[in-house]
Amino acid sequence: MKEIILKTDIENASFYISSLAIGILEGMKSGGVPLECGTWSLARPIFWQALEECVEIDCRLVDWVSSLDELDALQNLDGSAYKAIDELIGLLKISQEKSLKGNPSLAISSVVQTNS
Repeated sequence: MKEIILKTDIENASFYISSLAIGILEGMKSGGVPLECGTWSLARPIFWQALEECVEIDCRLVDWVSSLDELDALQNLDGSAYKAIDELIGLLKISQEKSLKGNPSLAISSVVQTNS
């Protein structure tokens, strides 16, 4: 099995994390991505727990990303998932904009490798 590894400087991480989360949420909002996707994508503990260890990444961004796993439950509980999605998108756009201050390079590279 192969995997792709995306690499960027730490000052670019918040921009890319915000961008990934916005993309997934927009997909959910449009109906193209199921709400359950939050549980098995960025909200997986293996992803956000690594972010928690990085002092360069705002803890609020980590909280917002980790909350993606609650969207399916919110929808089943009281139907409020899409309201939460709109709120998260707004917060993530602010985070994305804030991460662009200081003109980060946004350089990114990728490596495809075989899993061991």
